[in-house]
Formats: sequence, structure tokens, C-alpha cells
Amino acid sequence: MLKVWAILLFGGLLTPSQGLDGAVQVLSSVDINGLEKVIADVLHRGDILNSVQGTKSVADGGLLNLGTGLTGLEIKKLTLPKVSLKFLPGVGVQMNVYTQVLIEGKGLLGKMLSLQVDVNITARARLAQDDMGAPKLIIEDCKTQLVKVRILHNVIRLHPTVLKDALGNLFPGVLCPLIDTMLNAVNPLLSTVNSVVPLGVVGNLQYTLANLPVVSDAAIKLDLNAVIKDLLGNKVDDPTCSAATVSLPSVMDSSSQLGLSVCLLSSVLKLLLAPGKLSTDIAGQTLPTDIPLTASALHTLIPEVSELLPESQQPLLKIRILEKPAVSEQNGNITVRLPASIEVSPSDSPQQLLFVLNADIMLSVQPTISDNNLRLSVTLERVGLRLASSLISDFNVALLEPLISDILSAAYVPLINDALEVGIPLPNLLNLNWENGLVKVMNNALLVNALA
Repeated sequence: MLKVWAILLFGGLLTPSQGLDGAVQVLSSVDINGLEKVIADVLHRGDILNSVQGTKSVADGGLLNLGTGLTGLEIKKLTLPKVSLKFLPGVGVQMNVYTQVLIEGKGLLGKMLSLQVDVNITARARLAQDDMGAPKLIIEDCKTQLVKVRILHNVIRLHPTVLKDALGNLFPGVLCPLIDTMLNAVNPLLSTVNSVVPLGVVGNLQYTLANLPVVSDAAIKLDLNAVIKDLLGNKVDDPTCSAATVSLPSVMDSSSQLGLSVCLLSSVLKLLLAPGKLSTDIAGQTLPTDIPLTASALHTLIPEVSELLPESQQPLLKIRILEKPAVSEQNGNITVRLPASIEVSPSDSPQQLLFVLNADIMLSVQPTISDNNLRLSVTLERVGLRLASSLISDFNVALLEPLISDILSAAYVPLINDALEVGIPLPNLLNLNWENGLVKVMNNALLVNALA
């Protein structure tokens, strides 16, 4: 299966937006195979080739003025071109396009000439900017070379040399515009790197070019800023991540990679799991039967609580997020620390707080790719409890940790995962497909290896 490397093919252009407040770094790189696939997909649409097929009276006069009786030529068929590319450091890209053209010449007596011509088109495209600052490829130089001419039908008995010379003058004006048309279809895919995408119904994510792209003979690195905003347009960032940088490994094979700073996850989680969100009340009847949130279970762990919570009443847990989540990466694992309070009260008197716990809920993050979105799911790693206040005497809160862990895993972690279902849309780079891509965590970054 072909892998693609996600970089782009530019050099020395584009207005940088480096240093945006609240921006998080995203890196990508596209190699030759990735760009060739994009161009091949454009050509497979058929409309570009159809724009040339059927072109009539394409002769430049060389054939029509030789007393041949020809009244015009028509391109009947253009085979799907084979495209090969080469990066030009600091310039753009060199294109070689190989195709076969079927041409028919007609006169007053009907079809008089039929040719099959193998043509190689060589073009150099320079990267420029449009009026909006988006990148686009412009043809600087285009040449055609006749590789082989096959005469399929020749009533007028033209000499092959005459045909070859005439066609050599004809094709640049017909086939070079084909390359322009092809790039006009590719250029809109380049401009999509600057985009604003929704984050569910809670905010949006904006990608913009951060630095001038760097082109080499193998690939080009594209540096993006990613900014998270809430629905009011306020930036959601993590100041501790402002200086975080991302690096991509060297291109080792034909593959696409995207490097996302862990800070991007931090900003998204701060938006989705902000204080005041995901507050919930948990009662025993909402839990599996093997997790006993009952008065008797609490009596066993904390005998003193029996004075305030008789067997006839059931406990109620109220969970509230106290602070914004903190995200960290270590040894290839991403952990989220979610500070919360856990209030315990009788279910029929929820305002009577038996005791309040401050909890550090530690979550392990599992990133995957689906629908070209980075999907996050979490599992409970551990919970640390501290007694904040109590109507009873001090007690050993560590005794509650196993029960609270089971309750959080069964009833609260699924609530968090529901909030994370929105996913993080990945930047749209030349329609590269990140679906089912492999995700690796290292050096405070998520590296996405796309399959195409």
C-alpha cells in the first residue's frame, strides 16, 4: 500500500504569520509521490482531457497550406497522461507529462489522415501567490517533444518528416494549455491550507501558514499555526505551550506525515473540559451492580459516616471540574490531569454535604484517526483524593480511592469521551488522506503517518 509524506512544494513565498498569540505549531510535508497522486486524481476526473479532445482546426497552417486538400484537424482522443515530477529547490516543480494523441485530418472527401502521436510535455512551474496570498503554481516554461508518430491512415501520402515538423509546431499551442488547465485544478487544493473548521458546537480551529515553506530536492516542510477559539471568538490556549516546537523525522520513504504539538490537544481539552462543563450527579442506581455506591458500602470504608447516613438513605456523588485540564507527554504517553471536586451527600438531602473531596483525575489519552479527524478517547489511569471538608472527623481518604476509581470509570469517563467525540479536524493539504493513519506520540508531538 502506497504511503505518502505530507509536505508541499513551495519555496520563498507566502506571507508568514509566525508569532500569533495563542497559536500552536503544526508541521506537514508532502513528497513527490504525494503531489503526483494529487495530479493523477485531477486528471482521472476526465474533464481536463475532455477540454482538449474534440479540438478542431488545430493545425497552424503548415498542413493546411501544403496543397493537401485538408480542411482541418481534430484531436479525437488523448490517453490518460503519465506524470512524473521533480522538485526544484527554491523554485517549484519540474513536470514531465507523457501522453498519446489521436489526430484525424478531414477534407472534402472525408477522412484523409489519421495519426497516433506519442508526446512528452516538459513544463516548469513556479510557486507564486494569488491576490489573497494563497499559493499557486504558474507555468514558466513549457515544451513538447514528439516521441513517436504512427501513421494509421494517410490518403494524401505526406512524408513523415513533413508531418513531424508540422506537428512539432502544432502541439505547444494545444498541449501546454492542458498543463495550465491541470494546475488550475490543483491550485485550489493548495489554498485550503488556510482554513477555519468547526470544533463541534463549542468553537472553531483556524489553520494559517506560519512561515515561508522550505523546499528541498526531496520534500518541502510546511509550517502552520493552529488557533483554537470559542464561540465568542476568544482564543483558547495554554501559555505554557507557547514556545513548544514540533519536528518531523527526515523523509525516509514514500509517506505523508503530519506533526501536531501536544499543545493543540491541551487547547482543545481546555475548551471541551472547562470548569462548569461536564458537571454531573451520580447515584447508585445508575451504576453497574458490582459497583456498590450504597450507605452500607460507605459504612464499611468509613464507619463514622453511619451517624449521618443511615442504611435507609443512599449516597449521591456530585462531580465538578475545578480547573482547566493539564496535558503532558512522557515516554510516548499522553496524560491529562483533571482537577475536580467530589461532593458526597444523602440522595434525599443533596444540600447536606457529608464530605467534599478534591480529586486529581488522571486520564490516559488514546489518539486515533477517523474521517480525517484526530479522535481522542480517555481511560482512567488513577485518581488522587484529598479531604477538602467534612461533617465527620478526619478519615483516611485513600480507603475511598478504589471505589471512587470504579465509579469514575463507569459513569464519568464515558461522559468525557462523549464530549471528545467532536474530534480535531486535520489540516486539508492537497486532499491528502489521513484516514486510518498511524499515530505515534514522541517529543511532545503527535506524528500522523498517512496511508493513501
